[in-house]
Amino acid sequence: MQRRHLLGTAGGLVCAGSAGCLGRFDTDDAATSVRTIEVESSISAAVFRWGIRENVWSDRGIDLSFETAPYGRYNRQIVEGEADVGAPSTVAQLQLIDQGEPLTFVAPQQNMFNRMFARADDPSIEGPTDLAEKTLGLPAALSSTTSTVHRVLIEDEYGFDIVEDTADTRAAEPPALWEFLQDGELDAISQFSGFTIKGIADDSVETIFDPYELWRRRTDSGIPTTTFTVRPEWLSAHRTVVDDFLAGWEAALASFAANTRAALERFGADAGITADEDADVVVELMNDGIVFGPAYYDEELAAAHWSFFELLAEADVVDLGDRDETFRTAGELRE
Repeated sequence: MQRRHLLGTAGGLVCAGSAGCLGRFDTDDAATSVRTIEVESSISAAVFRWGIRENVWSDRGIDLSFETAPYGRYNRQIVEGEADVGAPSTVAQLQLIDQGEPLTFVAPQQNMFNRMFARADDPSIEGPTDLAEKTLGLPAALSSTTSTVHRVLIEDEYGFDIVEDTADTRAAEPPALWEFLQDGELDAISQFSGFTIKGIADDSVETIFDPYELWRRRTDSGIPTTTFTVRPEWLSAHRTVVDDFLAGWEAALASFAANTRAALERFGADAGITADEDADVVVELMNDGIVFGPAYYDEELAAAHWSFFELLAEADVVDLGDRDETFRTAGELRE
């Protein structure tokens, strides 16, 4: 598997300079400004918007500047200096570290709940190895996070390469993949974010590979799809700020989990979730603790994530540096 790199693109503002979004501070308050960017149509965008509404960051002295952007710009938010702390694709950040960018992971964010689907009326496909002589669709590009993670995990678990061992592999955007599968142009697809939720909710398709379930069985933790990332030099001067930001994220997650349906009614469109059946899936996933990881790293979780990074290195997706320099646990943030 050749190493691939992601390119940045331009994006648009959703909610910036949070004076209008937060509204909690008096003029005498001295809030610390923190910038972050989330990818468009992510469940995390709805959590951020809900948390801002609930003042979870302003209560902790954080004036949060929040916006959403297309995938490329979102992934490069830290290296381009557009954000102070953000949760881009973990694989993409590892590739940037491999290119010489100094980056540190300070907390997990989303688990890999992305899945692979086949049509429910096709009994010939029950698992990934049944894709031999089949046509598989992968989201965005062969080098996307979902494509890379699915390929590495399936090859490690089953000895099957979803690119080399299938009859054909086609890359397309998630909405197109969904239509191609329904029309019979593809035999199976990998999906992420809102289209994973759509697949779980739709009886016309069945899950044939669930990376979250696989990694949970191996390590009792989720796979890191996105990870809160900072520049180490910024972190050295703002450890307390990062701790406060993550405490706000923890509070936002707790409030979102307790009020998922109400939060989606208000901000579901930001997450690409507008149908009632899709919202039902999100409620179930949140109740089961699948979508998001903990708000902080501890040593055990860092070790579990590092073992996943080692799989990526074995597949020549990235080279790994020093584990202790890669992570900062909650205890280290508070030293």
